[in-house]
Amino acid sequence: MKHIDDVRSDERGLIGKILVLWVILGLLLIVFAYDGIQVAVTRFRVADAAQSAAYEAASTLRSTNGDSAEAYQAAQQVVADAGSELKLSGFTIDPQTDQVTLTVTHKAPTLLMGRIGFLKSFTKARTTETSELAVP
Repeated sequence: MKHIDDVRSDERGLIGKILVLWVILGLLLIVFAYDGIQVAVTRFRVADAAQSAAYEAASTLRSTNGDSAEAYQAAQQVVADAGSELKLSGFTIDPQTDQVTLTVTHKAPTLLMGRIGFLKSFTKARTTETSELAVP
């Protein structure tokens, strides 16, 4: 038969181990919440920059009577002003409608999501935008 002292000695440190486990779980939750916020902010910034750059490029195309080089420079400038880490990765002008279509990309600065293989794709923000302003 076991004594009561023997039963209590087996459970020593159990609360401390559970507490450490909860602290680690809480920290992981905080890191994933931070990463999620970073991804959301990056996607918003990329979408906003793409929309602004497409509009500015179309406006420049209209004001310069179809100078595509000036329109491209205007789009690059808007993207650079939105953030030095944003990248203008695609730029086309439809020759029939003179609508500008461009793509802006950026990878979100995350702590953990960018290091986990199946979550890496969520950290990449890419937006393609077509201008609403067509040259008459």
